[in-house]
Amino acid sequence: MIRIVQVAPSAPDYPTRTTSQQLLRWNDSRFKIEPYALGPEFLHAIRAVRNFRRETNANDILHVFGERALAAATVVGRKIIYSPIGFPDRQAIRWLRAVMSYRDVHIVCPTDTMRRALVEGGVPIERCHLIRPAVEFAKVKGRRNPELRARLRLNDDDYVLLAPGESTRQAGHHRACWSASILHVLDTRYKLLVWGRGEQVPRLHHFEARVGQCELLIDAEARLRQEVPFESLLGAADAVLVTAQAPTETLSISVCMAAGLPIVAAVSPTVAELLEDRHTALMLGDPTPRRIAQRVLDLREDNQLRWEIADKARTEAYEFFSLTRMLSQYAVLFEAVAQNKHVEFPQQPAGAGLRFHGRA
Repeated sequence: MIRIVQVAPSAPDYPTRTTSQQLLRWNDSRFKIEPYALGPEFLHAIRAVRNFRRETNANDILHVFGERALAAATVVGRKIIYSPIGFPDRQAIRWLRAVMSYRDVHIVCPTDTMRRALVEGGVPIERCHLIRPAVEFAKVKGRRNPELRARLRLNDDDYVLLAPGESTRQAGHHRACWSASILHVLDTRYKLLVWGRGEQVPRLHHFEARVGQCELLIDAEARLRQEVPFESLLGAADAVLVTAQAPTETLSISVCMAAGLPIVAAVSPTVAELLEDRHTALMLGDPTPRRIAQRVLDLREDNQLRWEIADKARTEAYEFFSLTRMLSQYAVLFEAVAQNKHVEFPQQPAGAGLRFHGRA
């Protein structure tokens, strides 16, 4: 049995928390996955290394999330699988390249955009592996949820646009808020729904106050006064606005695809890995707030197109982002790293949505 020690922050972001929990729940006799939380001792390097050495042995694989965990793991040694939190900048890539010159580190990339950036930055391609995050489809409820909408103080005829995931700088939710504001001027029934997590949430509230549209923004966790899973918000939304221009996390977008919600999206390399214009979304290359708002109006006017892109997005989500697929790839990675073998994922048989380079 291969022992994997999973090291994650105590307050991880949405993709990190989801993936780490999925792996911990994985029931496979070949692997024993144990959590090790990044506690206060990681602020003190010597104490962190000492605790790491006490809790692990030379045959363990350390699966670490984020740079703090990686820094401690590289001092201890061992075989390391690294899952970045956020998109690495040039400085992070240089540091990774230096670390990998004297430690056996394999990197799990959630997007081909990240993998390409690492390889172009000098990280060995044979140690960069594309494993897309998984959607747990049992948690995804695509049907409209009148009870949740009522708790969020939404009317039946409100048209709710969901900005997926956490409100980070990379997610670009400020652009979604501006677009929804334009639509709100035309019709006050247009609302923007956000999860309520992320460092940019105060900026969205400030924008709402500045433009004097007190009913524009629906901050889900603030309004419900409790923490809620992101997947539970899908039943309150009518459409999705993906307005990221920088590389961003893709799990929340994949969840929206699986829910069968129609998507309006700005074109970026990361988003283009998941969505295609007029096939799984309505997309635009010049995502000004006015043009995004116009795309939403176009979406509402064409019922047939709205149904088609939502249905195709759901089909592709089930093909590319299944939990079974992700776990089978991790199994290959864990066994190869444990045995010091070359990592090679089996090719996926062609399916309904297998058309884009890098998705197999």
